[in-house]
Amino acid sequence: MINGLIGTHIATGIPVEIELDLVELALAKSNSDVEWNQLNESIIQKQGHGIIGEVDLEFIVENGVKKVFH
Repeated sequence: MINGLIGTHIATGIPVEIELDLVELALAKSNSDVEWNQLNESIIQKQGHGIIGEVDLEFIVENGVKKVFH
């Protein structure tokens, strides 16, 4: 994965990896609720499920480098 989010689906405990494009990556690095909602909507369109309240995010991957998220 070059850019993305890695976490665990809260309800099922299943590992989740979400590839992000550069716009989504910028949104993921934001502290703004508005931008997080935009990211969530974009992921829903791609994956069929969101991240807010659904995925415990553990890592962010940027340019292939995995970092602890938060």
